[in-house]
Order: sequence, then C-alpha cells, then structure tokens
Amino acid sequence: MPRCRRCDGTLLSVPVLADLQQVTLRRSDRALFADLSLTVTDGERLGVVGINGTGKSTLLRVIAGKEEPDSGRVLRGRGVRVGYLEQEPELPAGTVTAAVGSGWEAEAALDRLGMGADGDTKVSELSGGQVKRVALAAVLARAAELLVLDEPTNHLDVRGVA
Repeated sequence: MPRCRRCDGTLLSVPVLADLQQVTLRRSDRALFADLSLTVTDGERLGVVGINGTGKSTLLRVIAGKEEPDSGRVLRGRGVRVGYLEQEPELPAGTVTAAVGSGWEAEAALDRLGMGADGDTKVSELSGGQVKRVALAAVLARAAELLVLDEPTNHLDVRGVA
C-alpha cells in the first residue's frame, strides 16, 4: 500500500491518489503557485478557495493531469483513474445520451442529476445548468478513484446543487 508523510511528519498508510512535489507554474506576468507540495489520499475531500484569477482552475488541471507544471513533479498512485469536470465544460455534438454514454451507470448519473428523461435531447438545446449537469453525469458515470471537479455547482439551481 502506498504511504506518504504529512507536513507534520505523520506517516499515512492509505492509498495516495495524487502527489504534487514542489510544483511551480507561471504565467507571463507572475507565478500562480511556486514550490507547492500537496498529497491527496483516498477518502479525502479537498476544496480550493480563492479570489478570481489566482490559479485555482489551473491547479485543478495540474492535479487532474490536464496541464503540466513548469517545474516539480506530479505523481499518481498506480492505476489511479481521474475524473475531471471543467469549470466551463464543452459537450460533444449529439444527444445527451451520446455525451454521457450508455449503461446503467450513465442512466443512474443522469437520473440522479435530474436529466434522466432528457437522453434524446440535443446538447445544442441545453441551458448552461443542463450542460453542467450532463458533463457532471459523464464524469460520475465513469469509474474513477480521484474526482477533480472545478466549480461543479456553477449554473445549477438549488435543486441541482442538492
């Protein structure tokens, strides 16, 4: 079983999902983050909070493996599958069912997110909140040990958030 050490020196015996080691990422005018170290283990929930434009979405893309840092290392546990929801998801053309996939997992995710009856609806006809729900259903319908969700409740009404 992979093990890691917390900042306080405590040794953990839980699976490591993602381990960022002294990661730095810069934009032309500034560093978004420098020498950042972070370990995400099985069962943890992590929230990233900050003002707009400070690199929250970029950090989530690095954790998810969608963007490489300028320096440092990003490691993932052996066989760890990552599900990633973008802040502003883009769905492929076609129907809701085609965007999410088939099978009971896809049907259950759509139903849970209030989109179960909309499988034949064209993606181009969806509202912003519906696009977010369908994109979230697509992520949840696939097996993943690590879910990286960038503002998953954006564009959702109270019912959708619940």
